[in-house]
Order: sequence, then C-alpha cells, then structure tokens
Amino acid sequence: MKNFLFIAVFACCMLSACKNAEDSIAVIWTNRTEFISYCEAFNNAQNRYKITVSYKETPSDALMAASEQPDIVIGPWLRGDETRAKFTKLGGLLSKKKIDPDIFYPLLFELGNIDGSQYLLPVSFNLPTIIFSASQKNLVKTNFTLSLEEMRELAAAYNTKNGSEYTKMGFSPRWDTDFLYVTAQGLDVSFEETKNLFSWNDKMLQELITYTRRWSEEVNTNAAAEDEFKFKYLYDPPYTLITNERCLFWYLPSDKLLALNNERLKSLDYRWMSYNGKTPVQDEIIYAGICKKAKNAAAARAFLLWFFNEESQKDMLARSQTDNMIAPSFGLAGGFSAVKNVTENIFPVYYPLLLKHSPQTDDFSAPHILPHNWLLLKKEIIFPYLRDQTRMFSGSEKPLSLNKRISDWYKKPR
Repeated sequence: MKNFLFIAVFACCMLSACKNAEDSIAVIWTNRTEFISYCEAFNNAQNRYKITVSYKETPSDALMAASEQPDIVIGPWLRGDETRAKFTKLGGLLSKKKIDPDIFYPLLFELGNIDGSQYLLPVSFNLPTIIFSASQKNLVKTNFTLSLEEMRELAAAYNTKNGSEYTKMGFSPRWDTDFLYVTAQGLDVSFEETKNLFSWNDKMLQELITYTRRWSEEVNTNAAAEDEFKFKYLYDPPYTLITNERCLFWYLPSDKLLALNNERLKSLDYRWMSYNGKTPVQDEIIYAGICKKAKNAAAARAFLLWFFNEESQKDMLARSQTDNMIAPSFGLAGGFSAVKNVTENIFPVYYPLLLKHSPQTDDFSAPHILPHNWLLLKKEIIFPYLRDQTRMFSGSEKPLSLNKRISDWYKKPR
C-alpha cells in the first residue's frame, strides 16, 4: 500500500513538473524574423520562461484561419474588428512599475486602444521619405519635411530635354504606386475597415487623381512621356538613379532608406514627406498582443515586460549591429521603436543619418483601422485602381471605378 501511494505521488509530481515546464514556454507568431534573435536574448536573460518563434508570412491571416492560437502575435493589420477579437486586454501589464504607457508615442499607443481598453502595444513603425543626391541638397530649402508643392516646383525646374525627349526628369508621382498610396493617406482619402470591406473619402480620392494627372501634364508633358522616361532610364536601384542625377527625387520608406550601407548613405540626403503639415505613419505598423486563448500567458506577459524595457531594446539594437540578424534590416523589428526615448536618443547612435533630420513626432498622422487582409486588398484593388486612373488613356476609354473593382474582386474564386 505504501509503495502504491509513493508511486501515485511520484506520478503526480512528474505530471505537475511536465505541466509547469510546458506552461513556461510561449509561442510567438510573427512575420518579423528579427524576433528569433530577440527571443534568444530573452531566453538567455532569465531561466524561468522560454519563448519560441513561428514565422507566419501574414500573422493576421494566420490567426484568423487557425483553430488553435499562439500565445503572442506580433505583426501588422492586427487592429481590425475580427482580428482584435482574438486578443486579451493588457491593462494588468500597464503601470509605472511594469510597462509605463508614457514611454510610447501617444498616437501609436492610442491606436491599440479599443473602446477604452488596451489590446495591442505598438512595436515599430516607419515613415515616408523623399531621397535626393547630397550634391543637390542646396536646392531643398526646408530642413525636415518636403511637401508635394515644393517637390513639384523643384522637379519642374530640374527637367532636361534633348529635342523632344527627356534626359532628366525631376519626379513623377506615378513612378511608384506606393507613393500614390502614401499620398492618398496624407491627403485624407481615409481608407478604413467597414462591414462591407472598406470605405474611403471619394472626394479626396478624386482630388488625388486629378492632382496626379495635372502633374503629368503640366510638369512632364503627359503620362506617356513619364512612362517612356521610366522605361528608358529608371531600371537602376533608387540610390543610383539619384546619385547619377537621372532624376531629382525618389520615394523610399524609412526602413528601406536606413537599411542601406554607410557608403551609399553618404551620397544621399532626405526629408520626411509632409501633407498639410503632417507626415503619415505608414500603415504597416507592427503591434503585439496576447491571445485570449494563450496557453502560456505568464510567459507571454514576461516576454512583453522584458521587450518593452528600454535597456532591453538598447541591447537588441546593439545585438542587431553585431550579428546582423538573419538578414540586414533597419532598427527594431524593421522600423523605428514605438518607445519614444529609444528612437529619439538611441537610434541616432546606430543611424547617424538621423542626426541631420530626426522624425518630427508631433506632426505624425495615423492610418485608420484596416482589415486584416489589407495587404491583399491593396495589391488586388487599390493599386490597380490608382495605376489605371492616372495613366494615359483615350477619350473613349472609361477606367473601372473603385466600387466596380471591389464588386469584381468579390466574384473571384478563392
């Protein structure tokens, strides 16, 4: 009898130990491979919990499709109605002694708050930049930002022709659909999730299209001339096009600009893109949340407490510079840290280019809540619409409306 009791107690202890070991491991789903290195640093910093990473190309879509949830999800497009319903409230983590809400950029922190409760914490973000050759910096009179009108005036003066053909062209908004989309954000086209997919401010959208067409006609002759110039000359990387002075300006998001090596950065200068005095935060803001059905919530909370510590982020930046992670990337999780002091005081140590023109954080404008599959919707609906509406077409042609494109998209087999 005594032997039986001993075996039973021993078995219970073993099961309890296994359960405790299992409960100490948390799983992160993310599309940012940098978290492999960050989790390794967390695992080495303490011995109570362990974190593992599972790469998901689109974490928001994976979360919607999965029958079982991870413990933490880190990625873009987490604020949509369906997606955010998967997360638990984070109020218990927020205090002066834990994660102080005041450490974050207020605008980014507020975007993770739904109906008065904090569900998501901002991790990283990027801003639109306009790059130009350092040899042309005297042309740009502003110190931090550049507006569309300033770009238009300088681009028109830069244009050079040989006969009827352009050999230099300052800039066209049509060269990069990403630029048109960022401009739509900056001009308050206001794409936003709705029950019927998404809504927008059509008046502002039509103003963007009219402005772009007018730029083509009044600055660069017409859209066909822009397309011909692009086909002939714009096949090199952006920094080469700029330094070779084939064009005056090019659009790059901050992560693409600041991931360039120092040799290339020496020959470039830049300004933050500004619309009506505001620089739009690019909509792929990375957020972190703990799932409602997290099996290892204690480990998940411990990781977030560690991750949003300023000293931890300082060490992560140093680590990324020494081992270069898996692939070269900018900053923290591919962007500026949402922890204000880290971006403003620690980033310039590793990215000296920021000393010239640090982000003007009081002038940010934020994207609206967007569907979890916004990347797909942009690719299949928004971008084709913008390209079609701003190209050169004959009087008999009638480009598809945005409503018609949405209707056609719904009819596609999936």
